[in-house]
Amino acid sequence: VQIAADEWPGDGPAVGLAHGGGQTRHSWGGTAETLARHGHRVVSMDLRGHGDSDWAPDGDYHMAAYRDDALAVVRSIGTPVAWVGASLGGMTGLHAVDEAPELFSALVLVDITPRPAASGVSRILEFMAKDANEGFATLDDAADAIAAYQPHRPRPTDLSGLSKNLRQGPDGRWRWHWDPAFLNIRTGGTSEHA
Repeated sequence: VQIAADEWPGDGPAVGLAHGGGQTRHSWGGTAETLARHGHRVVSMDLRGHGDSDWAPDGDYHMAAYRDDALAVVRSIGTPVAWVGASLGGMTGLHAVDEAPELFSALVLVDITPRPAASGVSRILEFMAKDANEGFATLDDAADAIAAYQPHRPRPTDLSGLSKNLRQGPDGRWRWHWDPAFLNIRTGGTSEHA
């Protein structure tokens, strides 16, 4: 599996950024630029099956696969990395640090704990599965779905960022920029949403 990443050069301590499930490396764009302005070397990756990284041909989205991908990226950086991970990216970091703590200078968890609440995980997976196959007719429809899921956040007026989390298919519909087979592992088997 080829992992896509963006890198910002710097002489300061290295920082690895990993997004949450269903997101892409672009979620960290502003954070990466700020860290780079402060001299850090920054690598923001698309986790397997997300964004521009390859979809696992064998459908392997187990945590061990994410962990091994993270370790490969960190080893390619060549110095200890402060891993900053949101949700799935944070859980990946927990497993990677446990496997090879010498490769990391710090672990920062965003929107995840070592023991996430089952109800929260279920809510996220239900949202991800809801429109996985059908997709959306327009970016506005996708923005409406996100706003309904996160009513505490204002609905964005600029939808250009959504085009980094969705792909427009040959049928003109917009679908999430991740492999629907990702849900099979998360739900414990084959899913009608995949």
